[in-house]
Amino acid sequence: MATLCCELPEILEEIFSWLPPQSVMRFKCVSKSWNAFINSLLKNQEFVNKHLRNIDKKILSRTTCLVFFCPGSVKWQHPRRGAPRRDLLKVLTVSHDHNESDRINYDGQVLRLPTLFPTELPLSHLFRSHCNGILCLATFYEIVILCNPSINECRILPEPYLTDGVVGVGFGYDLRANDYKVVRFGLDNLVVRAEVYSMGADSWREIEIQCQFDYRSHVNKEVFCKGFFYWFIETDEDIIISFDMFRDVFDSIPLPNNVLRTWDDHFVKLAVWNESVALLNCHRETGLTNSIEVWVMDDCHGSVTSSCFWIKKLVIGPLVGIVTPLTFWKNDELLMETANERSISYNLRSQMLRNLTVIEVANTHPQWDFLYMKSLVSVQGQGHSGS
Repeated sequence: MATLCCELPEILEEIFSWLPPQSVMRFKCVSKSWNAFINSLLKNQEFVNKHLRNIDKKILSRTTCLVFFCPGSVKWQHPRRGAPRRDLLKVLTVSHDHNESDRINYDGQVLRLPTLFPTELPLSHLFRSHCNGILCLATFYEIVILCNPSINECRILPEPYLTDGVVGVGFGYDLRANDYKVVRFGLDNLVVRAEVYSMGADSWREIEIQCQFDYRSHVNKEVFCKGFFYWFIETDEDIIISFDMFRDVFDSIPLPNNVLRTWDDHFVKLAVWNESVALLNCHRETGLTNSIEVWVMDDCHGSVTSSCFWIKKLVIGPLVGIVTPLTFWKNDELLMETANERSISYNLRSQMLRNLTVIEVANTHPQWDFLYMKSLVSVQGQGHSGS
């Protein structure tokens, strides 16, 4: 068996391109020749991209991975420091079944983060985003970490220019340059500043940002879609900020004309629906009865100057006991949170509600975080996969 990797490399490469990342990594233990062969595949950007496309097709047709953050796990230390390893992220692999049950079938597991570094990290106060299997964890200050739990890789990025007052962080993929980027913006001595990190160049660069906000600004849940990162900024005049991963340019996008958020009866959230940016406008009507407007942004490439406009696609509800819409985990399924902090899924076609029980970890109530896809993408950049 150990000689197969040398005799049939093309066939094995095709087989590996369809296997889950954990299975590919386990085959490294077969022999030294298999370990060397798989390491060569991991350093081959064409193979990694092919595997990503294949896994994406396979997962989208069968399951969805939902990640929940456990806020009670405040700090996590290097195991050799003696601190207990905390269960920080809970992954639910949800089956795309079509049964009529009131519960959703899923498999739950803890997403183990690779070793970070021998100091404490305030994990309850992180910006957290995901793209193609890589997690981006960033503090309000200078620490930014990229990790891929599937291949047990983790690295701390070089120190950025902006070391205080960070308002928003985004992580995404530039398809045209085949590069992953981290973008940060915030206030430095009341001056708005921004910077972008390129994995290919392994360096930070300051960039212009014309969008205005102040120290009271708050970023609601952000999304990445088709090469653009979007933040919903809560200020006196709410606005959406977009960032073009290819051009490294920010733009401002106004909310739909009929969406006027107030603190008492509205909740606004961004999501991705059918590969488009969606705005979920939740109205509290009476008591715990809510309705949700779903607005979809046209394909304006993130620019307000390109006649960007919103289309109201549908109204969900009114529903009793629903507090917050979370995300679309399928084209016709919207994940939501109830008044008693339960997660449920609403089917847009059948209007049926189904329970999704998220098991508590470390006596905390897990909070919704992001959709996740396991991959073989290295956080070391092109051609630098771990052995």
